[in-house]
Amino acid sequence: MKELDQYIAEALTDDGRLSFRKIARRVEKSTDTVINHYNRMVEREEIRGSTVVVDAGKIGYEGVAAFQIDATTSMGADPNAILEALIEMPNVIVATKTVGEHDLLALAVIHDLTHYSQLGKEIAEIPGVKNISSNVWPTSEEICPMYFII
Repeated sequence: MKELDQYIAEALTDDGRLSFRKIARRVEKSTDTVINHYNRMVEREEIRGSTVVVDAGKIGYEGVAAFQIDATTSMGADPNAILEALIEMPNVIVATKTVGEHDLLALAVIHDLTHYSQLGKEIAEIPGVKNISSNVWPTSEEICPMYFII
């Protein structure tokens, strides 16, 4: 990765709302040059998007739940379809395939334990989901995923 590309990626990782103009000033390049480098990184899929990190507790959520999901491929079930269904769920903030004890991981914000239970049931109903284990923690704890670097 070129030095400018690396700088752009790191700057946007630190602050996803940082303007191309500010990045350009910092590296003493034109705004167009920074935009062109950014667009090339997107085309090469080095950057797949940007996101806003919010404090879930400050917007009304009481906790975060991690769902570790085991998938089955019997009867035509597809782990990719499970992943897509997780991504479409409104309260799921991160969903990914994993390597290890479980096949997929989903992090979701929850209002309360009833909401947590309902989310677990919705995930269990996705075709191909064989088993779920989960953990929950309050948004006030430092182990909360808002402190993770993703």
